[in-house]
Amino acid sequence: MIGLNFLVIPLSLVLGLVLMMIPLPEWTEIYRPDWIALVLIYWSMAMPQRVGLWVAFISGLFVDVTLGTLLGQHSLALTIIVFINLNFHLRIRVMPLVHQSLYVFLLLLINQLTVVWIEGMMQREPPVMAYFGAPLVGMAIWPWVFIALRDIRRKAQLS
Repeated sequence: MIGLNFLVIPLSLVLGLVLMMIPLPEWTEIYRPDWIALVLIYWSMAMPQRVGLWVAFISGLFVDVTLGTLLGQHSLALTIIVFINLNFHLRIRVMPLVHQSLYVFLLLLINQLTVVWIEGMMQREPPVMAYFGAPLVGMAIWPWVFIALRDIRRKAQLS
């Protein structure tokens, strides 16, 4: 495992992309958490020297191509939240998970509002719950995402 530890971050991003592609009933789509955003928030908080703006931008392009959305839509949103996270990661890392969850909610809300804003510019009107559904679910699952990725990072001995 030590020789392949450089694959941990890309594989976790691929897993996030796969989780975003799993088909769900139509009524649950607005509650699907942005898995790529959650993974990027964790890695840019835990390892800002390895996961930065370029990783966010390229991950967003993969999301756009995979989901068939406007090219650059998710790239812009993910780059914005990773930029904010890189500026505050030292303060946020030491907070309890409950406080981190509130911070993650704000980042996911910024991400969601950016995506919805771009959708609105293309004359697509999302339902009101589309603004808050996914960020609320992302906030609720953040502690488990954090603990799972932290354990993976420790087992892979990434620092």
